[in-house]
Amino acid sequence: MRGALKIFTAFGIPVFIHWTFGFIFVFILWNAQSEGMTTMETLTYTALFMSLFVCVLLHEYGHALAARRYGVKTQDIVLMPIGGVARLEKMPDKPMQEFVVAIAGPMVNVVIAILLILGIWLLTDPAYIELMANLVISAEEGNEIIEETGIQIPQTLQFAINLAILNIVLVIFNMIPAFPMDGGRVFRALLSMKTGRPKATRIASMVGQVIAGLIIFYGIWTNAFMTIVLGLFVIYGARSENAMVQLEDLLSRYTTRDLVRTQFTRINANDWMMTAIELFRHGLERHFLVFDMDGNLVGVLEEESILHAMKKPDVTTEVINYAHRPQTVLISDSLTEVHRRIRYEGHGVVAVLNEEGNLAGVVDEAALANFIRLEEWMSAKR
Repeated sequence: MRGALKIFTAFGIPVFIHWTFGFIFVFILWNAQSEGMTTMETLTYTALFMSLFVCVLLHEYGHALAARRYGVKTQDIVLMPIGGVARLEKMPDKPMQEFVVAIAGPMVNVVIAILLILGIWLLTDPAYIELMANLVISAEEGNEIIEETGIQIPQTLQFAINLAILNIVLVIFNMIPAFPMDGGRVFRALLSMKTGRPKATRIASMVGQVIAGLIIFYGIWTNAFMTIVLGLFVIYGARSENAMVQLEDLLSRYTTRDLVRTQFTRINANDWMMTAIELFRHGLERHFLVFDMDGNLVGVLEEESILHAMKKPDVTTEVINYAHRPQTVLISDSLTEVHRRIRYEGHGVVAVLNEEGNLAGVVDEAALANFIRLEEWMSAKR
């Protein structure tokens, strides 16, 4: 992933840290300086943040492993200052499956919080438990007990308490019924059982944006910049999710047969790149299928590869050396599958096979984009 550093792979899922993650340390140092923390307190504060992000990572693995149960792969997990993202190939189509995948992340934090609380209860001196109970009931009375007895809560115990509280806050925050939070997906999954996914997404998106508006208002009222940013992020996430689902619903009404182009330019594997460059310069096609001497499809030559050859320049190398593995779809496949291959996987063109497995034509990104634009315009006019 661009702008991110891979740190490890677990359960077959790579984990990345986004470059903006470094701002966390800037925030820690700024906050420690403004609060007048000692070096040890700053280190403890940093350790608490890093432990929190370990919990966030486990949260994302909860989503990923739950999705794997339903045959949905996870591309990677990315850690950012605002949290983590498990980039699933897609959300399960069945509402109950989406519910399980969405709730799995917060449940991980629930389990972590319970384990920490049980550990604190079982391993901590009863005197500290009593002191903490008094602090919870009345901070003033608790502080009086500390002054009278001289008892101080150990740093390790305070660390565990803070981490348990942060996990509880994560659960509460993530269960806000607004995209892109898990609560928004849980809400959408429950609505989908009655209304269907597109309508449920519209409702969940509207609810999410109303909540985001309240968050922004609160941020302005309290002069909390990060709260305002959070509200804007929720609005963007809600709108993006709704647009994506409505598009998928639109494309699901059509098959590849409705968009396949049967007339396309063929390039031989042993042609020089000069041939492809000339076709690229003087034609309308940006991507080409590549065939061997027997007429078998052996690759695809995409715009990026042609531009790379032009830049070098490299005109006498055989086309096959720049070709990539071809992507194929069936003529009966839904256009949602074509959209996934082109938009999400980044392929410029896909080969279309008929029912007998023979090449029937192609669909490229330009044709798909034009089709979507036209259908959305027609829908707006109805």
